[in-house]
Amino acid sequence: MNSAINHFVLLNSPSIFEGILFFLLFILVLYGSYQSTKNLNSSKKRAAIVSLHLLSFLLIIFILFNPAYRVEDYKEDKRSLAVIVDNSWSMNLPSGTEGSKRNESVRSYLGQHSKFFSQIEKDFYVEYYLFDQELKATSLSSILNNEPNGSVTIIGKVLEEMIEKNNNNELDTAIIISDGADKEESIASLGDRLESVDFPINTINPLTEENIFDVWIDGIESSEVTFLRYPFTIDVSIKSNINDVLEVPVSLYQEDKLVSIKQASFDKDSNEAKVNFEVNPVSLGRKIYSISIPVLSGEQITENNQKSFFTDVIINKIRVLQVAGRPSWDVKFLRKALKRNPNVDLVSFFILRDPSDLVFASETELSLIPFPVNEIFSNELDTFDVVIFQDFQFQPYGIFGFHLNNLKDYVSRDGGAFLMIGGSNSFNSGNYGRTSVSDILPVKLDYTPKTLSETISNQKFHPELTDIGKSHPIMRIVPNKKENERHWSEMPKLEGLNMVQGLNQSAIPLLSTEDGEPILAVDNIDTGKVAAFMSDSSWKWNFAQASEGNVSPHYEKFWNRLFLWFVNDPELRDVKINTDKPIYNPEENAKIEITTLAPENINKNSLPIVTLPNGQKREIELESLSANRFSGELKVRENGIYKISVVPDGESERYQDLNKSETIFIVEPPENEVRGPTANLDILKLIASKSGGKFITTNERPEKLNLDTSKKKTITGYKTKKLWDNPFIFLLLIGMLSSEWLLRRRWGLK
Repeated sequence: MNSAINHFVLLNSPSIFEGILFFLLFILVLYGSYQSTKNLNSSKKRAAIVSLHLLSFLLIIFILFNPAYRVEDYKEDKRSLAVIVDNSWSMNLPSGTEGSKRNESVRSYLGQHSKFFSQIEKDFYVEYYLFDQELKATSLSSILNNEPNGSVTIIGKVLEEMIEKNNNNELDTAIIISDGADKEESIASLGDRLESVDFPINTINPLTEENIFDVWIDGIESSEVTFLRYPFTIDVSIKSNINDVLEVPVSLYQEDKLVSIKQASFDKDSNEAKVNFEVNPVSLGRKIYSISIPVLSGEQITENNQKSFFTDVIINKIRVLQVAGRPSWDVKFLRKALKRNPNVDLVSFFILRDPSDLVFASETELSLIPFPVNEIFSNELDTFDVVIFQDFQFQPYGIFGFHLNNLKDYVSRDGGAFLMIGGSNSFNSGNYGRTSVSDILPVKLDYTPKTLSETISNQKFHPELTDIGKSHPIMRIVPNKKENERHWSEMPKLEGLNMVQGLNQSAIPLLSTEDGEPILAVDNIDTGKVAAFMSDSSWKWNFAQASEGNVSPHYEKFWNRLFLWFVNDPELRDVKINTDKPIYNPEENAKIEITTLAPENINKNSLPIVTLPNGQKREIELESLSANRFSGELKVRENGIYKISVVPDGESERYQDLNKSETIFIVEPPENEVRGPTANLDILKLIASKSGGKFITTNERPEKLNLDTSKKKTITGYKTKKLWDNPFIFLLLIGMLSSEWLLRRRWGLK
């Protein structure tokens, strides 16, 4: 509806400085006029002159202010209302003891009061928004079907956007529906922002009770990068919002395996408990750990009772202990290959003689460094990643049963790796069949001592890849599978084979003779790894494709890959899987990139498989970026640990796990959204009170909100008529000045 209104305006409104100046001039005119009329005897005459002076001055000032008469045309229209609903993840948390979620309370509230919200759409121009860090335009139907997924709540930024909309005449009033869980904004700073708000903001809280009992994991401090076999600490802080909690058990898991449990005691003043764990990683790659506390009686929020974190275990250097029974070509070339590897820290002991040798010199002249048996096998064993016995007989050198038991525990309990290499002092030839070492070797040894001729075959033989050896990553000296088999078929023959009584049930043979006798076998012993190489002539492989004076690339690569397998290095795999982040929030897209050394191994038959936290498996479609790079995306929803695996194409089903490449990542709610306190009603109350709005809960009717339904007047145009621009004003001024001059002349004033 269009209307008009008439009113008086000053086109040249004075500033504060000009107003002060005019006031001082007025005082000056008054004073001058009084002084100039003090000789008059009549007070009436004096008053007449002074009045004419002041009226003339005021009329001049009036003219300078440019007075006008304005007729404004305006229209009346509905006001603009914004309904703003919190989209941060904390809205998925319980609203109270009844267990319903906060976003469900919002949906229920909007549904129950649909008549009210239908009416406000008649009374206002209504716009709907979701927010976490900023306003996002949406619709009422979208809000009713929305699943909150915002990573952080920043109400201060949202207020800035609302103020800007109000300044642009796009917003007149607002309703914010939120739990107020803003950890970025303090009450004091929010109060300062609200000083510039001059429109009412109403707030609605979806919590059915103000004080929800909660115990939560407040923080975990741990390194994102750790070193293999170097212990690292995990510091955990737990908090509570009541004083009744005294102690809680804190559990540490590696994926689904329990690592340790500790008791945490709460400080009565701070309601905080601290506990720390120490972990010694025994394999490389990304490790995911979880801290968990039990859900206490009366506790409604359980999402913050468990928190996962990751550490990428890298290797500083593979620490290798090489104990050799005597110098030989085999020992020399292996030592040279390990020394050439910059990632290997090699400690070697060579036994040049045994105690039964007849010598004619003192011990001090024969030995620079005595073999430190107790120091190595009792104190320092767990500082090594791999221990090698190479053509070494333990009996003459003070190594007893408890030393070998320590070696067994180092493998099976501590996750170490052990390699025995053949020779006349190894396996049955070294009488290891009656020791605890035989319990961890992948080959079966004879308990009864045998002669050298019964345990060593001096025949030449050609090593052949076993069926499983063709697929095993240790034996992949070239990426292409067929080329790899060809290169192994061209390797030089070996001479000298340690004879054993077969393989243990769980052992994996990788190389064998033409007659099927094992040459190389590997096995996993609990958390550790073992390997047996049944000959002392692998040094002959050094001459396959080797330039003069250098180690053969095939020989060197074989041994290096074996040591990478010992420490479970991801670099052993030809296929590498990477994600753009190690931790995602629900409803995010996990970006996956796959690279391969053998492009023919990745195609439609080797799509990545993701294992969801509930155990279900799903394929991920790939897009080719280049010949050896592929990418894909996965929308993650369920909280937990996800595993992505790729099996190169062409592997038989029986051996697929050998070359499976894997990576893992975490999906969990945003930390700031679940770490208590998860609601802040004081923020909502402050916004309402400072802006002139009303604070209510979803238990109260929306009619209590402060919503002005009156029409807003918007000026559409105006006409201005200047009042001083007419003869009457000019004649009035001339008349007052002339009257003052005539009266002064008549009454005898100058």
